[in-house]
Amino acid sequence: MLGNSKARDIGKLIATPFAKIFIKLGFSPDLVTLFGTLGVVASSIIFFSQGEFLVGSILFTMFVGLDAVDGTVARLLNRNSKWGAFFDSVLDRIADGVVLGSLAFYFANAGKETYFVLSLVALLASEIVSYTKARAEGLGLNCDTGLAERPERVIIIVAGTFFTGLGINPALEISIWLLTIVSIITVIQRMNFVLKQTKSS
Repeated sequence: MLGNSKARDIGKLIATPFAKIFIKLGFSPDLVTLFGTLGVVASSIIFFSQGEFLVGSILFTMFVGLDAVDGTVARLLNRNSKWGAFFDSVLDRIADGVVLGSLAFYFANAGKETYFVLSLVALLASEIVSYTKARAEGLGLNCDTGLAERPERVIIIVAGTFFTGLGINPALEISIWLLTIVSIITVIQRMNFVLKQTKSS
């Protein structure tokens, strides 16, 4: 839902100053993508998995924000490419998997079996959300629909971890329930959307 044109315009406006800094430092778009992903992975494994949610959520937010900056760097350098889009998508999937895997690890160590399982379900559903769109577009079909695309899912994770870090419980547990539910709904929405297109054609 946050992937509409107005939200993208706001995102570009915010990302542009940071993109210019990375350009001055000599970063290529792919290097910004890689740097952001490594930061997300590191903050998740080091902090989320150990229950250090306040610091983890702040670092996670900083690094995941580079997902908007890399595209702006590419635009400013006139280096948009199919490879860049592919590379970004692949690293996004890796980052998403590590984040939810780290939360699953935390819940397992905390003895919260229900939320351990929910984290794995949310991980699977989140990956399928992305796959459904990629597969549909690969078949020449439109799949621009769904309750929770990646920005919404990231916001849910940030909110849950940040408020838990502030001692507001059970924010993380609520966020995992919410993430699981909206991800499953999005998968169903996209499958139904594609089904209608195939029937109409």
